[in-house]
Amino acid sequence: MIPLIGRIVARSLKWPGPQKRRAACLLGSLLLLASGSLLSSCGGGPTVASSTGRTLYLATTGGIYGFSIMSDGTLTPVSSSPLVTGSYTQIAATSASPPTLIGANGTGSLTTWSTSGGGLASPSTLSLSGCSGMTATGVAVTSDNNYALVVNGAATTNNIGSLALSGGSCVEKSTVTASYPVQPALDCSVANASYCILFLTLSSSQTTTATTPAAPEEDSFTESSGAVDALSPAVAPFSSCATSVCPTGAAFNANTLYFYATFNGGSPTLQSLSPQATGSAQTTNFSTPNLDQPCVDAIGGTAYIPTSNGYVYSVSTQNGGGMGAPSTVLSPQTFGSTLKITSCAIAGS
Repeated sequence: MIPLIGRIVARSLKWPGPQKRRAACLLGSLLLLASGSLLSSCGGGPTVASSTGRTLYLATTGGIYGFSIMSDGTLTPVSSSPLVTGSYTQIAATSASPPTLIGANGTGSLTTWSTSGGGLASPSTLSLSGCSGMTATGVAVTSDNNYALVVNGAATTNNIGSLALSGGSCVEKSTVTASYPVQPALDCSVANASYCILFLTLSSSQTTTATTPAAPEEDSFTESSGAVDALSPAVAPFSSCATSVCPTGAAFNANTLYFYATFNGGSPTLQSLSPQATGSAQTTNFSTPNLDQPCVDAIGGTAYIPTSNGYVYSVSTQNGGGMGAPSTVLSPQTFGSTLKITSCAIAGS
């Protein structure tokens, strides 16, 4: 509606009708701008961000939080309180409709929640029966939504298994790595291949105490059988990384076809890596050395990087492994206290 004072002023002008109406609109808008507003009836006005329908979930020491991803890149809390209490070391989400969120918390089972409008339904349990002594500290989901791949960061043997999300026994790989697995990331878009590439970040110490990043490795994962095997020939990405600057976590973007790995140490970075490559394509630098396990919104072209001191950053991802500069999207003030954020997951389409 055109402000009354604008019409009164414009009426006194001896201009044709259309010009008079335009003047009234502009005069009213100037008055509203003076008070910090903009009159949208003039054909302009602020762009109002809308929800993309996707949700960023964060696993923290205070529970799991959800944030709606908005069209302008900002995040809006689903709730001011955690959607789920309890500590989960890693979370992952299916791309089915509706999506399912899956949590690993160092027990002999996975917890699942159906998602709706960003919220979480009552939890269900997936037992890891069949994988002897397996406790799940990390989890990833295959692109066909058929399997969850789980890792046990408290052991160097019997530490990788897969579980059909429809139910059944866990399929165990007794030994793939001699280190403690941290975060699995799956590339199931490999051209002309009958398996997925499993990028596995590793630790030289138990992740249930303190993660000490070690050189990662790539293995194969067969979706049809759930089997995990070493690649032949073997691929050792970042094989020359020193202990202090090996990756702490990794995620895969099915649109760009790159892995994105976080590094700490003296110069914290996010690095993009093509599958079966041995070095990064591009590096983005951060000012804080507390980067934790990332996740990727492939549809929105964004990687999210949580930190152990309560921040979340976003980085745009482009074809060819290119990346933008980091932007702070959440801070400890969002939660009212400094929470350790361990991992994240994207749900929705």
